[in-house]
Amino acid sequence: MNDASTPARPEQRRTQRTVGIVFLVLLLLAGLGVALTLTGHARIGGGGEQQQTDDRPNIILFSSDDQRVDEMEFLPTVQKVLGAHGLTFSNAITPHPLCCPARAEILTGQLAQNNHVWTNFQPKGGYPNLDKYSTIGTDMSGAGYNTAFLGKPLNGYNNDDGHDPGWTIFNASTHGFSNYYDFTQFEQDHVEHVKGYYTDYVADKTVEYLHDLHESDKPFFMWVSHFAPHAKAGGPGCHDSACRHGPPPMSPSYRLQAKGTGEKPNQERADQLARDIINSPAWHERNVSDKPHIIRRQPFHSPRKVVRQREGRAAALASLDDAFSRMIDQLEADDELDNTYIVFITDNGYQLGEHNWFGKILPYEENVRTPMLVRGPGIAPNTTTPQIVSIVDLAATFLDIAHAQPTDGRVLDGRSMLPIWHGDREANLHPGGLLVQGGPFKPENGTTGWLFRGVRTGRYSYAKWYDGFVELYDRKSDPLQMHSVAKDPRYRAIRRELARRTDILKTCSGPNACNRQFGPLPPIKRR
Repeated sequence: MNDASTPARPEQRRTQRTVGIVFLVLLLLAGLGVALTLTGHARIGGGGEQQQTDDRPNIILFSSDDQRVDEMEFLPTVQKVLGAHGLTFSNAITPHPLCCPARAEILTGQLAQNNHVWTNFQPKGGYPNLDKYSTIGTDMSGAGYNTAFLGKPLNGYNNDDGHDPGWTIFNASTHGFSNYYDFTQFEQDHVEHVKGYYTDYVADKTVEYLHDLHESDKPFFMWVSHFAPHAKAGGPGCHDSACRHGPPPMSPSYRLQAKGTGEKPNQERADQLARDIINSPAWHERNVSDKPHIIRRQPFHSPRKVVRQREGRAAALASLDDAFSRMIDQLEADDELDNTYIVFITDNGYQLGEHNWFGKILPYEENVRTPMLVRGPGIAPNTTTPQIVSIVDLAATFLDIAHAQPTDGRVLDGRSMLPIWHGDREANLHPGGLLVQGGPFKPENGTTGWLFRGVRTGRYSYAKWYDGFVELYDRKSDPLQMHSVAKDPRYRAIRRELARRTDILKTCSGPNACNRQFGPLPPIKRR
């Protein structure tokens, strides 16, 4: 592995290069150097007999991509290992439900207005907008952890971007992984072309890297960033929309199994869940006059599209569950499981035709809710909590575990979940609600700004769109978000207060400002 504990910005590299050479020679002379493995990446040695073992716990973040909460049933191993032996959050939120901004929030612990990643690509988003010298990787390595990143990075990362600072092990996908087969990785210091199945490759590397990390006296932080069950996005010979956004393909082993049985893995249950969506009022919502323009202009989607996506996603999640199982087996083999916090999340949810929308980014529950399950030291088994938490809280939690500080004085917007993990059922991390946002969007007038911004509380979902259109849902009486009450005079005071909170939170910075106590919301006015 590379020593990534002191990542240098470009202006620091010349001085550090000279010092680094001298320091490396001293390390080699002292017998504390690195040993190359047969696979070509570097492995940290045991540290020598005089080095005291660091007993801080390890941390693994294991993430899926575009996964719905109701798809957890296709991950029985995750539910058994984490749910039955840990804590499940029923109100975990991803407040910017799109791949790149969500992952930037995880890496930085900051909302998009502060980490500058608003969307997937430039000029308002993508990998180039992230300050890679101040992330959870640099934070944890600076605190003495070995660190590993494996899998899908931020959109826009390319081979030329190289090894990100702060990561002892760095293996990031660059091209082709959205097709699941025949893709390119940047591993440590070289480009690797892979012919296999993406989920299987990440699983193989997870096991390999875990064993390498185990051989060090340092604790480790690892983010295993999977692509499943994201829709397939392209590939050779792909020239139409159905191909570019088709269901994810099966792994070779499950493809062979399906050929013999005539069924994909999880197919029966996937078909039932597809029927549940097709039969739900949200899927049959024909009057969308209370929805924004982006919804009103959508064509009606076919039931067959829902079935195909459900089946493909369920099969992709079967491979993901296998990958998780292999990771757990390796942790047990290395006797690391009991001293490791493991967190399972997704970057954002996904609509399968509800409110006439296929995709993510919109501020509906199917998109902003994420599964979050965690196990580790001090966490009671088989527990569930309705407390509201956010993926923005992950960085603060990891730093709390590691007794670490943000790099270069970066100000976190999230709060540590560790008290909740350890049983504090009175903790209220977000008493005034969470800022939810999406963007940017380029409307007809040519300006670029936020698509929408709003607030989600324990009961209400409020969003103001780029054109001034407002949605407000009372999820207590309308959990499917079928009927906006934005124009209902009984909710006028509530709408006004949530608009005020949005105006404050959209420029907030820091854990207190972004999670302030606004006081109780006004009551619903009687008729």
